[in-house]
Amino acid sequence: MTAIISKTAFVTGATGFLGTHLSNQLQEQGWQVFALCRNPQKATELNKEITLIKGDILDIESFSKKLPQKLTAVFHTAASTNTWFKNNDIQTKTNIEGTKNILKLAQEKSVEKYIHISSVVVFGIHKTLTNITENLSISGADSWINYVKTKTAAENYVLSQNKIDSVIINPTHIIGPGDTQNWARLIQMIAKNKLPSIPNGAGSFVDVRDVAAGIIQSFHHGKPGENYLLGGTDMNFKQFVHTVADKLEVKPTKVQLPNFLLKTLAHVKNNISRITNKEPDITPESVALISDLYGCDAKKARNDLHYQTRSIDETLTDTLGFLTKEKLI
Repeated sequence: MTAIISKTAFVTGATGFLGTHLSNQLQEQGWQVFALCRNPQKATELNKEITLIKGDILDIESFSKKLPQKLTAVFHTAASTNTWFKNNDIQTKTNIEGTKNILKLAQEKSVEKYIHISSVVVFGIHKTLTNITENLSISGADSWINYVKTKTAAENYVLSQNKIDSVIINPTHIIGPGDTQNWARLIQMIAKNKLPSIPNGAGSFVDVRDVAAGIIQSFHHGKPGENYLLGGTDMNFKQFVHTVADKLEVKPTKVQLPNFLLKTLAHVKNNISRITNKEPDITPESVALISDLYGCDAKKARNDLHYQTRSIDETLTDTLGFLTKEKLI
């Protein structure tokens, strides 16, 4: 009998929130997973069957020989989401040069498909409520926000290459169990009645488990050179904060400062950080990002990828259960 050769996946950013869920789901579906970790000691949530590869996307020569000669797919989730100007240089290298390096590696390993995890931000920041679809122009290249600009540049570079089949994934606001850094911080502030002001934006909140599943489906069904928005439940931040507060059985803050005050405060803190060299809790960039007003139409992903999402209630129940178990709320 001929031995069954499993699919091989190389996942960057594997110890991150999304990367961990993606790596584990791939492994559970029978893939042989090679997970890139800058610090393998942080890989405590990865399934034990996953092969850890120590390395950095800015130095692929240091780990490329540890990978198989051929790979079925590369899933590039690693990126810098920095919003502080002092980290812009390393963010630019990570998001742009890092992507170029991983694409080069994918070509060397003769991968069947390269899946690039981009972001909804490449479609720009909107001051009026906008329903985002893949037909909307990608305007992030002109953004003053380095994160938006570099994620857009990386995506455009991927799309400019024709030596490898590539699919672009654009997730929205990713929440879910396992998060201790991103939206978990907002939930912690709500739980402890320490949220100073409800953000003025609106977005689409999606479960990390659904995003991971959609990414895997993009390998099987995604069309080369195409973008796929992976969104979930559209809500403004007031609705989100009140929904979380209700589930926590706490009273949400009634404060919702206007953007001009938040921007002023962010600029003051930014200027102070130039002296202290300590990253502030809010920056002009972060205020702009949480003030983005959009909804997401994931119809294309649902049709092409058979993408499915669970209810926001289920996601928040599981998220709060995780945070409670970890004694974070």
